[in-house]
Amino acid sequence: TALTPAEVEELVDMLMTADAATVWARLTAHLRDGVSITSLGDAIQIGAAELILRTTVGRQFTDGQHPFDYCNTANDWLRSTASPYRARVLYLMANFVNDSARANKLTVAVLDRECAADDGAARSPQALLEELDESILAFDVPRTCAVARAYLASGADRAAYQAAVAVTACKFQDDPHNQKITHSSFEEYQHNSTHLRDRLLLASARLLAGWPKMPGERECYARFTK
Repeated sequence: TALTPAEVEELVDMLMTADAATVWARLTAHLRDGVSITSLGDAIQIGAAELILRTTVGRQFTDGQHPFDYCNTANDWLRSTASPYRARVLYLMANFVNDSARANKLTVAVLDRECAADDGAARSPQALLEELDESILAFDVPRTCAVARAYLASGADRAAYQAAVAVTACKFQDDPHNQKITHSSFEEYQHNSTHLRDRLLLASARLLAGWPKMPGERECYARFTK
């Protein structure tokens, strides 16, 4: 069986706020109740996205992007293998996310507060995507999240959103995390079975705006456009 929406939200909250023993006990209970391994992996991936969505300090994004990336790798393996050891990987994934959440004290969600002043009203989907690119390149994290959330909440085309964010990610050079996490988020969005999967798309935009960039990070793109 799959986790219910309420169970997904409970597990994500536990990953952010509970201690490791509590998280592991809940995972064990779900497995004993017959919840599928892939369903649990999908929920943990949402937890990894939540690390990014709650981070407000630039250099701490590294503590969100690495669990997200590794959970993507683990989920890819879970989806493609029949190994009898698949369940063990869930504990590794959950521990990595939970440890990062506790180390950075990410117990409180910040998106509602950040996005309260901007609901995307009176702007077309294309206008929102153009503003999203501008916000990311300006490293304006709250504005980026507000615009991205407004676009996703409108129900507009997800493929157009992914294409726009991918192009923005490729305007940066030197640190491949900008492109890698974007790619990982799109891959997980394609496979994720939870009702919260839009958060995967939101996380990649937030990371692009928030993760510190190296000097001259757009020189290659400038040469390309010239």
